[in-house]
Amino acid sequence: MYVFGAGNFGRETCDAIVESGAVMSGFLADVLPEREVRAPVTIFDGSPAAHGIPIVVAIADPESRTAVVSRLGSCGWRFGNVLHPRASLGSGVSFGEGSIVLALSYISTDARLGRHVHINYGVTFGHDSIAEDFVTVLPNSTIGGGVRLCSGSTVGSGATILPGLNIGERAIVGAGAVVTKDVPADTVVVGIPARTMRRVR
Repeated sequence: MYVFGAGNFGRETCDAIVESGAVMSGFLADVLPEREVRAPVTIFDGSPAAHGIPIVVAIADPESRTAVVSRLGSCGWRFGNVLHPRASLGSGVSFGEGSIVLALSYISTDARLGRHVHINYGVTFGHDSIAEDFVTVLPNSTIGGGVRLCSGSTVGSGATILPGLNIGERAIVGAGAVVTKDVPADTVVVGIPARTMRRVR
């Protein structure tokens, strides 16, 4: 498998691939990394897919990830999934292409992950919850049951979202926030309980 992005999340994704016993074919990137990584790095020049080997995009920012996925897709690349062997899944969990789930995360019963979703390490993702396409959930967050994370939203490290809530498209939940009510699209919320800090755009 290839990984697009050789930064911090890319290195963590590489570890998950290696620890799962899959073959790490190398990194693609727009720029060379500032530090050494565990596999060769190739600057992406629009080349077509390599012998059908799948790729995942390990870029945390949903907007940037969306743009890279579009570029790769137009060149014929196909997208795989990465599931760390120390992540746990309940029954009935489903994944869209390009999703990455890191170590010590628990995805509960009948949860659904869309395309190109990132679930970082130590996340609890509740039963029947949905992460739509290009969602990012950062480390040690807790997503209650029946939550919907709409497309392109981000949940910061250590945040908690209470059951049954809706996090709007492209919304950002700040690190450590406790969300007790729905969050509108394009809104940044912070604090305990979470309150609106600003609009994203």
